[in-house]
Amino acid sequence: MAERQSLLKSIATKKGLQVLIDATKEQYRPVIWPNFFSWRDTDSITYETIIGESGPGAAASVVSFNSAAPLRTRRHVKTLAGEIPSLRQKFQMDEKKMQEYLRLSARADGSQKTLLQLIYDDVKMSAEAPHRRLDFMTLQALSTGQIVLDTTNNPDGIVTESAIDFGMPDKNKVKATAKWSVPATSKPITDILAIVEAADAVGVTFDRIMMRRAKFNQLRKSDEVKEYIGSWAVGKNTAKVNVSLEMVNEYLVGEDLPKIVIVTASIGIEKNGILTQINPWDADNVTFVPAGGMGEMLNAPIVEKAFPQEHVAYAEYNKVLLKKWGDTDPVAEYTGCELNAFPSWKNVDQCYILDTEELAA
Repeated sequence: MAERQSLLKSIATKKGLQVLIDATKEQYRPVIWPNFFSWRDTDSITYETIIGESGPGAAASVVSFNSAAPLRTRRHVKTLAGEIPSLRQKFQMDEKKMQEYLRLSARADGSQKTLLQLIYDDVKMSAEAPHRRLDFMTLQALSTGQIVLDTTNNPDGIVTESAIDFGMPDKNKVKATAKWSVPATSKPITDILAIVEAADAVGVTFDRIMMRRAKFNQLRKSDEVKEYIGSWAVGKNTAKVNVSLEMVNEYLVGEDLPKIVIVTASIGIEKNGILTQINPWDADNVTFVPAGGMGEMLNAPIVEKAFPQEHVAYAEYNKVLLKKWGDTDPVAEYTGCELNAFPSWKNVDQCYILDTEELAA
């Protein structure tokens, strides 16, 4: 299999791929994970995360003058270590697709912009793909405390023998007073109040309660919720109480409780050429999170950036290395991407997960 120059090099300059990225990146799909993690570049593919390092500390001691300051313990829950994985994929233009490319390019006006646009979709999907995986891992972790890579969500990649556990304390994993799926007996407000009170006792204040839309629909049908909202709404200019997200959040905020945020992510997973849309958020779980960031998204070096290949066109989009190259015998054009990244969830000990379908003992 011999290498040849990419189509980009035959129709533009060596900067052609970066030109395409810079000209069109505003059209790219927004990503979810930056709402929780911020980039941190590392110089190694291994990592070590101190969990709980940002938790509330002790008050200073009252001491007399001319006395030494008391020595405090540097507290953390645990250290999580591992290896940052590589996120990769590629698209192929085979001979039939390249025949179509030649047909379309023959009809184009010959400008660089027009010809670059003909291969835009492969570049766009390559730029987005690693971030879709980071979105998937982030939402799975926040809703379960773990990341699981199996044949369903990572069919042509690594399958972990056991879950990647972020070390959420057992006391932060709470079970419901009664199943939320049974409106007549469910106690969503009771559960929320109990978790907020438990967190308040250890100095944690929540900003959001995250859940799937179907779970919120169970909450709004709950007799307990209707009773709380109905009693609170008496005297308001509402002919009929509508237990909407807006009204529920107005009630919660008024009671100094965290507001509800609905997770609506739909991320495509391809297996044997078939794309299936999956919401990685656990359907039964509700997660309580404090304000601000959750930690860092670790970004490890990519070897090919240090050893670029002569016949490959390169570009970068939001830490993702994008590349286009061609092969001959048979003739084919490839668009690939690579990102070495993994979330470091530092305040996992300040978050709580409520399983709404498992009952407390």
